[in-house]
Amino acid sequence: MEAIELNLQINENGEVHLPKKYQRLFGKQAKLLLLLPDKSESLHKRRCPGSAKGILEIVSEDDEHLDDFREYMP
Repeated sequence: MEAIELNLQINENGEVHLPKKYQRLFGKQAKLLLLLPDKSESLHKRRCPGSAKGILEIVSEDDEHLDDFREYMP
């Protein structure tokens, strides 16, 4: 087994792209070892717009609480 060390960025889709000179290895199997900085951000899934959809439930709808903000609204 041959070892190659590369410093690569992981994109927002969780993908790592190999430099062109290694793209000839397409279709081959490889073992990936991630070495993250000690203070790396959480490995948990990042929140994105709409990620709580279906989780929160509105028990009642009322506009009464908005009266406190009337002076700030156009």
